[in-house]
Amino acid sequence: MAIDPYSPCPGGTGKKLKFCCSDLIGDLEQIDRLIEGDQISSALENVSKVEDRCPGRACVMAIKTKLELASGKIEEATKTGRAMLEAFPENTLALAQSSLLDAVAGHFQEAADRFDRSRDATGAEITADLVRIAATLVQAAAQARQTGFAHGLVEWMNAASLGSDEDRRMLAGIVAGSGVPLALRAREVLAECPSDASYKKEFGIALECARSWKLSRALRTFRSLIGTAGTVRELWVNIAILSEMLARPAEAAQAWIELTRCVSVPYDDQVEAMARAMALEQEANLDRVPMIAVERDRVTLDSPELSIEMIDEKLRQNHHCESLTVDRTGWLEKGTVPPRSAWQIYESPTNQGDSERAIATLLVFGRQTDRPAEAILQGFAPDMAAAQKLLEPLLEATFLKEESNAPMPKASPTVWLLSSRYRRVSPAAAGSEVAGSTQENAEAVDARSREALWNRFERLWPETPLPELQGKSPRDAMKDPTMLLRVDAMITEGEAGSRRADATEAWGVVRSSLGMSVPQPVQSKHPLEEFPPLRWHRIVMKELEIDELRGIFLMALEAGFDLAAQRAAEALLEKTDSTPEDHWEALGLLEERALQTDAKLECIAKLRDVAKKLKTSDGMIDVAELRVRLQRGEQSEIARLLDRMRREHSRDRKVIEALAGVLSEAGVDLSSLAAQVSQSAAPQSTETQGIWTPGGDTTGSASGKKAIWTPD
Repeated sequence: MAIDPYSPCPGGTGKKLKFCCSDLIGDLEQIDRLIEGDQISSALENVSKVEDRCPGRACVMAIKTKLELASGKIEEATKTGRAMLEAFPENTLALAQSSLLDAVAGHFQEAADRFDRSRDATGAEITADLVRIAATLVQAAAQARQTGFAHGLVEWMNAASLGSDEDRRMLAGIVAGSGVPLALRAREVLAECPSDASYKKEFGIALECARSWKLSRALRTFRSLIGTAGTVRELWVNIAILSEMLARPAEAAQAWIELTRCVSVPYDDQVEAMARAMALEQEANLDRVPMIAVERDRVTLDSPELSIEMIDEKLRQNHHCESLTVDRTGWLEKGTVPPRSAWQIYESPTNQGDSERAIATLLVFGRQTDRPAEAILQGFAPDMAAAQKLLEPLLEATFLKEESNAPMPKASPTVWLLSSRYRRVSPAAAGSEVAGSTQENAEAVDARSREALWNRFERLWPETPLPELQGKSPRDAMKDPTMLLRVDAMITEGEAGSRRADATEAWGVVRSSLGMSVPQPVQSKHPLEEFPPLRWHRIVMKELEIDELRGIFLMALEAGFDLAAQRAAEALLEKTDSTPEDHWEALGLLEERALQTDAKLECIAKLRDVAKKLKTSDGMIDVAELRVRLQRGEQSEIARLLDRMRREHSRDRKVIEALAGVLSEAGVDLSSLAAQVSQSAAPQSTETQGIWTPGGDTTGSASGKKAIWTPD
């Protein structure tokens, strides 16, 4: 396709092709044809030839950088992009491409600064190249957890209506699905200047720059006002927001902390600002201490007196070890040899009757041609000494820490405590006098595990040094008013965002044990969209109108504020003017958060009634009920539900995928089951072989005589 000589130069010069690089139009057309034919390598060769012939041309350098990036030649693209930026320091495309290269290298502050300069220099005419680069930057920033930078780019694209609506929704979904911390999910808006301020003119200029997306200029102007307005809340709000958008999380965190020190800031606002600051501190420094690392230890099993079979048998007979299923397919897909056996290691309980906590995983590998038999022990560092003490006498060997260049995963102490798992022991095995029915036992087993988890959390968390508290324990931090805000922020986030209802209750117990006051309920606020999300769960839901209640339920559900969503769901069910659609959404959430299986089944029964009113498929309700019946071990109900799904929902792909997930959760090996089914079906398909002919079927006569086929 011929290039219009009056189209913009692809080098970002702002000129028309005819007046910029008319001598290269033929070359550019040829390169375009190769790109359209997906011949990137050939196009790159042609660009290199043109560059040799006409060095220092912006269009050629821009296309070359773009093609090198598309080919995955990052080093070459970086070199070309740097050369173009040096030759054309104010070129908008050179700045944008350099921004993208900085992001690829992980330098997001430089990327944000250069993209802001590019956007500033572009003005009102935003090119398609700039929009494409912005979309790529959103994805890169979301993947790197640079939430403020990604959010800022999406907001800019929405404000200027850049790209299609679908593309913008997709980018917003990518950011939302990237694990945004709870405190950063609240949308902050730029604050207006106090009406009686002496610095109103400068503040207004900075605000206008910010709203025109000249973020660096705006931030510099706001910072120049710190000496004059350093105790004004609005100034620190704007500095914090702009710092987040420019990928400066450390500066943003400090600005939110400064806000908590301003005059006349309500306590709830201080807590929420501190929660945001703590999330940004983590974004700025992922290696804060104290963190708890996963450790991997290795031991060679070369004892001539102890075979692998004997080791497996000794592990099987030891009550601290529990066999795990090995997903051999997953190991083979990664190109690695699967372990011969896998074991969960449990600690010795402190008191008789206590639940046993899982402390490590042991993988036993058989002898290979390139390595001897060995065992690998993996777990969190504080638990490894106890696991080694239990296993080394069994293996008759000493574990050595594995030296690896690859960084091991780390978790905060809070996550470590919350992720504790316990051996599932029935009440009868634990010494209970009454065994009860199967479902009663299953219910009691789950309750016992939950009790052990939360008892440990409630006992240890207040005394554990935490990186969020700068290495202090919550109890010690309570002595410092500034640190008290941090403790309150952590507990508030835990209460507001816990996926499990029992976790919400545990955070409340911790609050009481530390002597902190319980936040008071909040009367209805208008408009609710502007009310801080970390306070949604405190709203008196029954006082809201039905439309407000629907709004806060959907907002809380989408943003992950589960306690607020639960309370809104309960209020929706009590409203006389709520619809079956409202009940469908509300009951679905309440079923998910219910702890007791009886409560889950009650919600499921109500969902079936609602499904009939809505005349919708109840396939997913069957899946939800199957999960509960599997937990309770009710064989007849399980068989009934499986048969029902086979008859009524076998063609519903969504239901079948959800069913597979539930069966996998229950420990059913689907690949093995499919193999067994195919093997049992194979003989049936081979009983009758050859070509059928009239009179050739000998299976139709009960007397054993051949039945002669005749046309009807």
